[in-house]
Amino acid sequence: MRNRIATVLALLCLVVAAYVVGTHHSSVVYAQSMTRGTVPKSYGHIVTAIADSIGTGVVFEDEKGVIRFVSITGMKEGELARSEGSTPHGGIPKSYGRLVTAVVRNGSTGLVFEDSQGVIRFVTITGVMEGELGRE
Repeated sequence: MRNRIATVLALLCLVVAAYVVGTHHSSVVYAQSMTRGTVPKSYGHIVTAIADSIGTGVVFEDEKGVIRFVSITGMKEGELARSEGSTPHGGIPKSYGRLVTAVVRNGSTGLVFEDSQGVIRFVTITGVMEGELGRE
């Protein structure tokens, strides 16, 4: 008799445990709708995607070195033209090389360039160089 009571109690505990585990609801977040946009091919190749306070953006660089910031909807948010030599009013010289990536930290965007000699430059979006790494 004791074995039957123990078996029934064990089965009852298993059923209660299975019920509790089975009724546990997971929170799943679904996107409201998929966003579609278009970007002209003239914007060049995609360099990186960044996320900031206004959402996800994509950074492009064309053959002339023009850097474009585009939102996920395809709307152009900004553009940086590159210049030959140094510029007195800010800007980014073409001598910095190709754009490797962009990063966002504390609301400001930084750009990372690499030239043909392998020099890596960290530049603000206003063209101020924050640092440089030489390669050996």
